Amino acid sequence: MQAPPSGGSPPPQQAPPPKRKRPRRKPAKKPAAQKPPPAQQQPPPGQQPPPQPPPAAPPPAALAPATLIAAIIAALSVAVTAAGLAVALAKIMKAAGIGYLALRAVCILMMSWPESPLEGTGPAQRAIIRVNTLRRAQFFLAACKRVQVAVVDARSHGGPIRQAVRDALATERRYMTLHVNASTRRVTAATTVDGASEAYGPLLSWNAVMDARTTAECRAADGKSFYATRPPAIGYPGTVHPHCRCTPGPPRPGAAILP
Repeated sequence: MQAPPSGGSPPPQQAPPPKRKRPRRKPAKKPAAQKPPPAQQQPPPGQQPPPQPPPAAPPPAALAPATLIAAIIAALSVAVTAAGLAVALAKIMKAAGIGYLALRAVCILMMSWPESPLEGTGPAQRAIIRVNTLRRAQFFLAACKRVQVAVVDARSHGGPIRQAVRDALATERRYMTLHVNASTRRVTAATTVDGASEAYGPLLSWNAVMDARTTAECRAADGKSFYATRPPAIGYPGTVHPHCRCTPGPPRPGAAILP
């Protein structure tokens, strides 16, 4: 090694480069444990789970008119008193929106309906008795709805409810008279059809009185045929409308059959 020249300073030594610091990696976070929903959390040992509220009940389905009519027919066939009829129908009529006050009023009215025969001797009479039974039940339901409307209207306007019921029943009594008269005419016409069937057989002809008063339905049916065992769509002769003058007669060869 050579000694540095005399009188001179040693050459400066270069400083080593600074060390780079490596960035510290952050530890990865552990995924948080998912908590079970409240309904799935287990209660502490020895503790009963809190009672859960019952599921909400679905709204009641609307009653079909056929269901109401069937219930009314069954109740009318065995009813002896207005009170018994009202009790028998109170639950199902309440479900249909008919209050007991309106129901009881109509039941009292229906007890004045004249008794109708329950069974006929001929096929036409039996068919008409079924029609009359259905019409009676339909009137009962319609009358209950109309009287209920009168009750609701009186309550909403602060009027006397019992007077509203009496006024509504006076109107329903007039309607009932029309229904009773129509039922009587249908039974009379069916008796005539059964008599013609005994004389000429089950196939009969339709005979209308042709003048200015003849309705379009009776005019179209004139001269056609029908079966006494099955009423035509427009009904038997004499039942088409309140003033029907049509009558049954012997069959006409080649005549069209009324639907």
